Amino acid sequence: MSTYTIRRATQDDLDGIVDLRLHAEQWLHQRGINQWTVTQRGMDSIRTRMDAASMYAIDHEGVLVGSVTLDGPDLDFWTPQEAEAPALYLYKLMIHSDHRGRGLGDAVLDWACAKAEGQGLSWLRIDVWKTNTKLHQYYLTRGFEYVRTAHASGRNSGALFQRPTSRRLADPEQITITDTTSDKEVRAP
Repeated sequence: MSTYTIRRATQDDLDGIVDLRLHAEQWLHQRGINQWTVTQRGMDSIRTRMDAASMYAIDHEGVLVGSVTLDGPDLDFWTPQEAEAPALYLYKLMIHSDHRGRGLGDAVLDWACAKAEGQGLSWLRIDVWKTNTKLHQYYLTRGFEYVRTAHASGRNSGALFQRPTSRRLADPEQITITDTTSDKEVRAP
Protein backbone atom coordinates (compact mmCIF):
# COMPACT_ATOMS: atom_id res chain seq x y z
CA MET A 1 0.00 0.00 0.00
CA SER A 2 1.19 3.52 -0.81
CA THR A 3 0.61 6.39 1.58
CA TYR A 4 0.34 10.00 0.46
CA THR A 5 -0.12 13.19 2.45
CA ILE A 6 -2.28 16.06 1.34
CA ARG A 7 -1.85 19.49 2.86
CA ARG A 8 -2.54 23.10 2.05
CA ALA A 9 0.05 24.37 -0.45
CA THR A 10 2.33 27.18 0.68
CA GLN A 11 4.63 29.59 -1.12
CA ASP A 12 7.41 27.07 -0.48
CA ASP A 13 5.57 24.73 -2.86
CA LEU A 14 5.30 27.26 -5.70
CA ASP A 15 8.35 26.09 -7.68
CA GLY A 16 7.38 22.43 -7.29
CA ILE A 17 3.79 23.05 -8.43
CA VAL A 18 5.04 25.11 -11.38
CA ASP A 19 7.29 22.16 -12.29
CA LEU A 20 4.25 19.84 -12.06
CA ARG A 21 2.34 22.10 -14.43
CA LEU A 22 5.21 22.19 -16.93
CA HIS A 23 5.53 18.40 -16.67
CA ALA A 24 1.77 18.04 -17.30
CA GLU A 25 1.94 20.35 -20.32
CA GLN A 26 4.76 18.28 -21.80
CA TRP A 27 3.00 14.98 -21.03
CA LEU A 28 -0.21 16.20 -22.73
CA HIS A 29 1.69 17.56 -25.75
CA GLN A 30 3.59 14.27 -26.22
CA ARG A 31 0.26 12.47 -26.42
CA GLY A 32 -1.17 14.87 -28.98
CA ILE A 33 -3.63 16.40 -26.52
CA ASN A 34 -4.15 20.09 -27.22
CA GLN A 35 -4.64 21.22 -23.63
CA TRP A 36 -2.78 23.51 -21.27
CA THR A 37 -0.88 25.11 -24.12
CA VAL A 38 -0.63 28.62 -22.65
CA THR A 39 2.07 28.29 -20.01
CA GLN A 40 1.76 31.82 -18.64
CA ARG A 41 -1.99 31.42 -18.08
CA GLY A 42 -1.26 28.26 -16.10
CA MET A 43 1.38 30.00 -13.98
CA ASP A 44 -1.00 32.89 -13.26
CA SER A 45 -3.72 30.44 -12.22
CA ILE A 46 -1.34 28.64 -9.85
CA ARG A 47 -0.34 31.90 -8.17
CA THR A 48 -3.96 33.05 -7.87
CA ARG A 49 -5.12 29.74 -6.36
CA MET A 50 -2.16 29.65 -3.99
CA ASP A 51 -2.83 33.23 -2.85
CA ALA A 52 -6.47 32.27 -2.23
CA ALA A 53 -5.30 29.28 -0.10
CA SER A 54 -7.43 26.90 -2.16
CA MET A 55 -4.56 24.80 -3.54
CA TYR A 56 -3.37 21.57 -1.93
CA ALA A 57 -0.04 19.79 -2.26
CA ILE A 58 0.20 16.00 -2.44
CA ASP A 59 3.38 14.46 -1.03
CA HIS A 60 4.80 10.94 -1.13
CA GLU A 61 7.69 10.20 1.20
CA GLY A 62 8.42 13.92 1.50
CA VAL A 63 8.39 14.59 -2.26
CA LEU A 64 5.75 16.77 -3.96
CA VAL A 65 4.03 14.51 -6.53
CA GLY A 66 0.74 16.28 -7.16
CA SER A 67 -1.59 19.15 -6.47
CA VAL A 68 -5.27 19.93 -6.62
CA THR A 69 -7.45 22.96 -6.03
CA LEU A 70 -10.84 23.06 -4.29
CA ASP A 71 -12.80 26.27 -4.62
CA GLY A 72 -16.10 27.84 -5.60
CA PRO A 73 -17.76 27.77 -9.01
CA ASP A 74 -16.28 29.29 -12.15
CA LEU A 75 -19.15 31.56 -13.16
CA ASP A 76 -17.95 31.54 -16.77
CA PHE A 77 -19.39 28.02 -16.92
CA TRP A 78 -21.83 27.38 -14.07
CA THR A 79 -25.04 29.42 -14.11
CA PRO A 80 -26.02 31.44 -11.03
CA GLN A 81 -28.76 28.87 -10.35
CA GLU A 82 -26.25 25.99 -10.60
CA ALA A 83 -23.79 27.89 -8.40
CA GLU A 84 -26.39 27.95 -5.62
CA ALA A 85 -26.33 24.14 -5.39
CA PRO A 86 -24.41 22.65 -2.44
CA ALA A 87 -21.20 21.85 -4.32
CA LEU A 88 -17.43 22.04 -4.10
CA TYR A 89 -15.45 22.56 -7.31
CA LEU A 90 -12.26 20.71 -8.17
CA TYR A 91 -9.63 22.33 -10.42
CA LYS A 92 -6.16 21.59 -11.75
CA LEU A 93 -5.69 18.03 -10.52
CA MET A 94 -2.06 17.32 -11.43
CA ILE A 95 -0.22 14.11 -10.64
CA HIS A 96 3.34 13.53 -11.76
CA SER A 97 3.46 10.78 -14.40
CA ASP A 98 5.66 8.66 -12.11
CA HIS A 99 2.64 8.31 -9.79
CA ARG A 100 -0.15 7.85 -12.35
CA GLY A 101 -1.82 4.48 -12.73
CA ARG A 102 -1.52 3.65 -9.03
CA GLY A 103 -4.98 4.78 -7.96
CA LEU A 104 -3.83 8.15 -6.63
CA GLY A 105 -6.29 10.08 -8.81
CA ASP A 106 -9.18 7.98 -7.51
CA ALA A 107 -8.02 8.52 -3.92
CA VAL A 108 -7.75 12.29 -4.45
CA LEU A 109 -11.27 12.38 -5.91
CA ASP A 110 -12.53 10.39 -2.90
CA TRP A 111 -10.68 12.77 -0.56
CA ALA A 112 -12.29 15.78 -2.29
CA CYS A 113 -15.72 14.13 -2.01
CA ALA A 114 -15.14 13.48 1.69
CA LYS A 115 -14.01 17.08 2.17
CA ALA A 116 -17.16 18.38 0.44
CA GLU A 117 -19.44 15.94 2.24
CA GLY A 118 -17.91 17.03 5.57
CA GLN A 119 -19.04 20.56 4.73
CA GLY A 120 -22.59 19.34 4.08
CA LEU A 121 -22.24 19.62 0.29
CA SER A 122 -23.89 17.18 -2.10
CA TRP A 123 -21.76 17.53 -5.24
CA LEU A 124 -18.15 17.55 -6.35
CA ARG A 125 -18.02 19.41 -9.67
CA ILE A 126 -15.44 19.89 -12.38
CA ASP A 127 -15.09 21.64 -15.68
CA VAL A 128 -13.00 19.84 -18.27
CA TRP A 129 -11.34 20.85 -21.52
CA LYS A 130 -14.10 20.54 -24.13
CA THR A 131 -12.05 18.62 -26.71
CA ASN A 132 -10.29 16.20 -24.32
CA THR A 133 -12.75 13.34 -24.67
CA LYS A 134 -10.35 10.87 -23.02
CA LEU A 135 -10.48 13.02 -19.90
CA HIS A 136 -14.28 13.14 -20.16
CA GLN A 137 -14.30 9.34 -20.22
CA TYR A 138 -11.89 9.22 -17.25
CA TYR A 139 -14.29 11.22 -15.11
CA LEU A 140 -17.37 9.31 -16.32
CA THR A 141 -15.74 6.04 -15.23
CA ARG A 142 -15.04 7.62 -11.85
CA GLY A 143 -18.66 8.24 -10.94
CA PHE A 144 -19.15 11.67 -12.48
CA GLU A 145 -22.14 12.46 -14.65
CA TYR A 146 -22.08 14.81 -17.58
CA VAL A 147 -24.09 17.99 -16.92
CA ARG A 148 -23.62 20.00 -20.13
CA THR A 149 -21.03 21.90 -22.15
CA ALA A 150 -20.76 25.64 -21.54
CA HIS A 151 -18.99 28.09 -23.83
CA ALA A 152 -17.11 31.14 -22.61
CA SER A 153 -15.15 33.49 -24.83
CA GLY A 154 -11.44 32.68 -24.86
CA ARG A 155 -11.86 29.55 -22.71
CA ASN A 156 -11.31 25.98 -23.88
CA SER A 157 -12.69 24.34 -20.79
CA GLY A 158 -16.42 24.02 -20.24
CA ALA A 159 -17.45 20.35 -20.30
CA LEU A 160 -19.22 20.19 -16.93
CA PHE A 161 -19.40 17.10 -14.73
CA GLN A 162 -20.53 16.36 -11.19
CA ARG A 163 -20.35 13.47 -8.76
CA PRO A 164 -22.30 12.86 -5.55
CA THR A 165 -20.02 13.50 -2.59
CA SER A 166 -21.19 10.26 -0.98
CA ARG A 167 -19.57 8.18 -3.74
CA ARG A 168 -16.19 6.54 -3.03
CA LEU A 169 -14.32 4.48 -5.62
CA ALA A 170 -10.69 4.10 -4.56
CA ASP A 171 -9.36 0.81 -3.22
CA PRO A 172 -8.31 1.48 0.41
CA GLU A 173 -5.98 -1.51 0.21
CA GLN A 174 -4.05 0.16 -2.60
CA ILE A 175 -3.63 3.75 -1.46
CA THR A 176 -4.15 5.94 1.59
CA ILE A 177 -4.22 9.71 1.79
CA THR A 178 -3.57 11.41 5.10
CA ASP A 179 -5.13 14.89 5.24
CA THR A 180 -3.20 17.25 7.48
CA THR A 181 -5.31 20.32 6.69
CA SER A 182 -7.56 20.00 9.71
CA ASP A 183 -6.89 19.73 13.44
CA LYS A 184 -7.08 15.97 13.27
CA GLU A 185 -5.80 13.66 10.61
CA VAL A 186 -8.37 12.35 8.18
CA ARG A 187 -7.71 9.24 6.15
CA ALA A 188 -9.25 8.69 2.75
CA PRO A 189 -10.71 6.66 1.29
